[in-house]
Formats: sequence, C-alpha cells, structure tokens
Amino acid sequence: MKRFGLIGHPIAHSLSPALFRSVYPEWDYDLIDTQDFEEAWRIFVEGYDAVNVTAPFKLQAFARADEADTVTGQIGAANILLKQEGRVKALNTDFWAVCQLLRLNMPPLETPRVLVVGCGGAGRSAALAATNLHLETVVANRDFDKAAHYCRSAGGMEPMTLVQASEHLPEFGIVIYTLPLEVPLARQILERPETIILEANYLDPCLSGPNYISGKQWLVAQAAAGFRVMTGRIPDWDRLHSHL
Repeated sequence: MKRFGLIGHPIAHSLSPALFRSVYPEWDYDLIDTQDFEEAWRIFVEGYDAVNVTAPFKLQAFARADEADTVTGQIGAANILLKQEGRVKALNTDFWAVCQLLRLNMPPLETPRVLVVGCGGAGRSAALAATNLHLETVVANRDFDKAAHYCRSAGGMEPMTLVQASEHLPEFGIVIYTLPLEVPLARQILERPETIILEANYLDPCLSGPNYISGKQWLVAQAAAGFRVMTGRIPDWDRLHSHL
C-alpha cells in the first residue's frame, strides 16, 4: 500500500494529515517530526512513496533530490519529494498556490508593486510567482545578503532590508508575508487596510484586514496541486475547501 507523509519540525499542529485523509481515506499519511533532516530523509526513502516538506527543510530537500522541475529549480526550495523511476524528484506547489491566489484576488491596483517579506522556501516561491505574473516584485528579508543573492539568481526582483521596506511600504499594493513571527514591519502593514495581504502562516497569523488572504487558503491551494502530483489522482476540491 502506498504511504505518504509530511517532514518538518515542529509539525504536530499541521492540518496536512486532515486534508489528505479527507480526500484519500484509503492511504496512510504520517507526520515525520524531527529536527534532523538526514533522519527525515532516511525515513522517507525507506518507507514512503512521497512526502510534503515544510519548514525548516524546504531548501535541504531541494538540494538532496536527484532532480527538480524548472520552477522548483528556479526557486531552490521544495515542498514535495516524490519517488519516480528509482529517483527522487523535488517539486514546489507553493509557487502554483500563490499564482492561483493572486489571480483570484487581485483587482486593478493603483500601486501594483508586490512586497514579499521573507526569503525562505515560501518567500522564494511567492516572489517567483509574482514575477511570473508580471508584477514588479521586491523581496525584503532580515538577512539582506540572502535576499540579494536570490534576487540575482532568479532575476526580475529587487532586494530590500526590512527597514527599507518599511520606508517604502506605501508603494506596495500587495504584501506577501512569509515570516513565521511578527516583526515591526507587520504592525505597519496592519495600518494599511487598502493593501492586499497574503500570509503563509496559518497557525499563528501575524496579519489580518479587509483584503486578507489567509494561510489556510494558501495551504489548501498548494495541497490541491501537491496531492495530485503525489498520488496521481485529482483530489475533491470541495472536501479540501471545507477545512477553511
């Protein structure tokens, strides 16, 4: 019987098992909760057909896989590891989730620039998605050098420090917040209710507002794409959507 799961830490709170079991009750989906990526990798290789990947392993998962599709290669981070013909393939459905959510929720904007806060796996995916939708994209990160390196390698993006992003905040019509914790910039974003906000964190969100797109919406959108890749079967969207 096929086995699926999630690797990361901490993940006891994850909604992924409930999402998966709601559409594929016949298959196992386990939480593989460990701080050691090598242990998580070993458990996956020895006993699972595919796994979702969450923090802090998205970059390591990409680096360890045998191959990746073009989008995942540009991002340099994976949220799926899939066994395929004796090899492990890295995939990223965060990219497709953000593309879908922006298309569905983006009205005509007076200030169409996008600010992506954070440059981990979710931030990189979001930045590439916004760029691919032909939106002017800025990546702000606590570690400026990390953001600058990614912007150079991906192309079409501008890096900023969090302080610079704070100074330029009125220029952004969309903010995609991917940090797991609140930083001072988050409080400033909350003071701009006209801004479209998309947040990655669904457990302890930092933001809200009239134009807010929640982390649960992000989770369900990436799960719909990811579960199809992992199982080869299209999931029931209505059942996934019931978890919002």
